[in-house]
Order: sequence, then C-alpha cells, then structure tokens
Amino acid sequence: MKHNNIIYLFVLAIVAFTLPSCQKVINVNLNAADPKYVIEGNVTNLAGPYIIKITKTVNFDQLNDFPAVSGAVVSITDITANVADTLLELTPGYYTTSFIIGLPGHTYQLRITTNGKLFTASSTMPLPVTLDSLYMSKSAFGKPRPAIIYTDPISKGNYYYFAEYKNHVQTDNIYIRSDELINGETINQTLNRGGGESNLNTGDSLSIGLQCIDSAIYQYYYSLQQTKNQNAATPANPQTNITGGALGYFSAHTVSTRTVVVN
Repeated sequence: MKHNNIIYLFVLAIVAFTLPSCQKVINVNLNAADPKYVIEGNVTNLAGPYIIKITKTVNFDQLNDFPAVSGAVVSITDITANVADTLLELTPGYYTTSFIIGLPGHTYQLRITTNGKLFTASSTMPLPVTLDSLYMSKSAFGKPRPAIIYTDPISKGNYYYFAEYKNHVQTDNIYIRSDELINGETINQTLNRGGGESNLNTGDSLSIGLQCIDSAIYQYYYSLQQTKNQNAATPANPQTNITGGALGYFSAHTVSTRTVVVN
C-alpha cells in the first residue's frame, strides 16, 4: 500500500531481535496536509565532522523524494564541557560540525530553528564496549550469517545497536539488544538476518559496528522495528527523542567495528 511507503523510509535500518513484548508503539494520524520535518544526526567517539540531515516528508500521493531543508540554524552543544558548535550547511539539508568532539560520558544537545519552528534533542554518549570478534556461522538452511562476541559491562543499563554493512553499504537490517538478561556476561550472538535479508555471497565484505546507545535511542530502534512489522494502512511512526514535532533521532554513541569476508 502507498501508506507503507511514506514517512518511514527516512531510516537507515529496520529489523530487531531479543525485544520485550510489553512495549507499546504510539500511532500517528497522517494526512495530505501534514508534512513533517525529519531529522537524522549522530555524534560518535570517532573523529568528526558529524552531520545533521534535515528533510521534510511528502504527501502519500507523491514520490518518496524527501526535499532537503536549507537555511536552518543548527547547533550542537557539549553540555558537559560547555562547548557549542554552530554547524555549516555544505550541501542542501546537510549540516556539518566544525570542531566539536564526541567523548564518552558527555551529554550533547541538538538545537534546530527553521521556518519559525524549534526542534531540540539531547543524548548522552555511553562508555564504549569493544566488539571482540565477528565471524560467519550458518543457518539451518546453510545460509551464512554474522555472529559476534562482546562482553557486557558489570554496570546495568547498557543498550546496543549493531549496524550491518555489506560491501561498505549499510543494509536495512537492525539488530538491537539491552543488557536486561545478560548483564556482565560475555555474549556470543548470531545475528538472524530475517526473511527479507539480502543474500550474502562468497567474497562479500561484511562489517558490524557495535554502537553503545542510550535508552531513548534504543526505544527509537525498537519502535522502528515494530513499525516495519505492522501490516496496516496507517503504521506507527517510530518513537523519537526530538521535541517540537519532528520525526527522526539524534544519537550520541560509541562505535566499535569488525569486518570479515564471507567464505
């Protein structure tokens, strides 16, 4: 249906595992007169610059070509260090930091003003967890699947998103996990790629980036997976940590990446 092709394609990845069943997704009523801003942004412990992308949705009877939003005033503030960075718009809709640095334990605040609207979000970067190993396993049908090994810290309240890249292009698979049932354990986890997965072939390069995310971003990815799985005329919008009525997310997270060649 056309409704399944509108707002929800602004995301980067869409599948999850080991998720609690008691959580609820809020439904949003969409109509032809209600385009929304879509904000996507990350600050990581890797070297910058970091990018904030701003677009707008289109009506359900239009092509899925989300127009870039130019002329916004965008800033990211390291609240912990009391340092603010005003971003530069180098290409339409893409706003780039100049000097701010992503540091674990620091809280970052995003502020956007555009066309009389104000959007804000904040995210605290967790302490890093290392992805110790990435290797290939086989499914019951003989298909290759990635498997990872990492150790969850003793402290509770850790959340993970595993970004998958096939031949250097991010796939639409999402894998997330919390430490609710695995606190302090060493995890050896196969990533089940799902029925809609793209095939992995011998010689493909496969990378997994373990991201330590905060709880709000975990909820974003969780609701995103629920949205993808809904078979309804009006699916739910993913839960966002952005105030002001925009869709999307702002995430401060650490990254640890491993790469293998499929054999």
